[in-house]
Amino acid sequence: MAPECVTPNLRTRVLREWQPFAAEPLPPSAPSLGHLVPDVMKRLGLHQRLWESQLFSRWAEIVGDLNARLCQPSSLRNGRLTITVAHPAYIQELRPHKALFLQKIQQHLGKTPVRDIIFRVG
Repeated sequence: MAPECVTPNLRTRVLREWQPFAAEPLPPSAPSLGHLVPDVMKRLGLHQRLWESQLFSRWAEIVGDLNARLCQPSSLRNGRLTITVAHPAYIQELRPHKALFLQKIQQHLGKTPVRDIIFRVG
C-alpha cells in the first residue's frame, strides 16, 4: 500500500493492532512507515536498492505504457541504467529518447543516481 493511500484513521488502527498493550496511543506526530522505511534502509546502506526498486516498480508510470512494453530496466550500476529491449530495432527507436527518459526519472523519483542509459537486447 502506498503511503499516499494511508489515511490517519487507518494508520491509527494499524498502529494499535501492532501495539495492543500500549497504555496510550502514539501521538499524531509519530513518523509514518512511509518515512521510516527509507530512513532505515539508508542507515543500513541499502538506499541504492530502495531507489532501484522504486524505479523498477514504477517504470510504466515513468516512461508510459507503450515504452514500458518495449523496454524494461534490468540493472543500475555506477550511474548507468541498463534497459533491456526484446529486439534490436527497439534500440534505434528508443535511443533518441534517452534524455527524455532521464528527465522523467528525475521528475518522478527526485534526485537520481542515473547519469546515463544503456540499451541492450535481452
